[in-house]
Amino acid sequence: MNKFRFFEEENAEIENKVQQSNLIALNNSLEPTTPPAEIIGDSARYRIEQMTMTRLNGIVQSHAETRREFTVSRKRSATSMLVNVTLVENIINVYPEGFKEAVALVSDVDLVKSDVLAQVDMQTGKIQHILNHQEIIEKWKKHRAAVTEKFSFLRDPETKTNLLKFLTVCESIIVNEKNLIEDLNTKLFYDLFFDRHLVADNTAFEPYSRPFYSQLFEGETSILDFTQAITGETADKVSLAKTGRLKPGSYNKDAIENQYEQKYKPVVKYRFSEYNVKITEQTLLDTAGKWIETSDVNITEEVKNNVEILVDYKLRKIE
Repeated sequence: MNKFRFFEEENAEIENKVQQSNLIALNNSLEPTTPPAEIIGDSARYRIEQMTMTRLNGIVQSHAETRREFTVSRKRSATSMLVNVTLVENIINVYPEGFKEAVALVSDVDLVKSDVLAQVDMQTGKIQHILNHQEIIEKWKKHRAAVTEKFSFLRDPETKTNLLKFLTVCESIIVNEKNLIEDLNTKLFYDLFFDRHLVADNTAFEPYSRPFYSQLFEGETSILDFTQAITGETADKVSLAKTGRLKPGSYNKDAIENQYEQKYKPVVKYRFSEYNVKITEQTLLDTAGKWIETSDVNITEEVKNNVEILVDYKLRKIE
């Protein structure tokens, strides 16, 4: 497998502190008419443990063990909220060894995106704008130049083409604010943290649908239909169970089958069977403070009996 091939979920390196400019923006970007007494500032620290495993014909081909720590700072009023998310620690073990260089390449790109100052949509809790987007773009320009220089020795045409393709795809995401927000939403931490519990006093736990971005099949998306159920509650906490299932007809079966024929069938030997995705999630919400306390997520994406990616993701608030 080519060393520059994208490897499952993007990873990131250590970022030690929130930049001073973002702290200034955090204090100054709320509505100027909001009295200071009504602005609430708070922060939290989260740790994540994740295991990602790929199996072909029931045999493990690769797996990654990741531990991350994020800091989150918020400034909020009745009508506005700004959130600064920073990755402060990242520990990754990848097997087999041949994937490490590819993971490091992706991790360096994530470092460019790791310090995000987000304006929150007060209806959905999702990211509405990235206020330090231009700063991220400038960091990316420097990083791309450094990577290009580092690998200027490459002679193999295929390897050079794959590296250029990787950098071009990353740039198309980073320089466009909408694309960058969509990319962040594909990461589990951002998907879990930025949600209605941030902005709603009484969250309606109704069925909903959202896109799913395939890890098995490059560039392919589908729709998952989610159901939610309260499994326990107190005056200031709610335990919530979610199940997401693949919506029939929401994906391009021909494109997925074509990729399967090229990427997996030569190893698996068996023909394409049935594509499926399932997500289960158990989350404990602090409804008073509007924080996630814990979340346990399991994702299975598969071509039944032939190839599958399994993700076990655990998040917990430590401060």
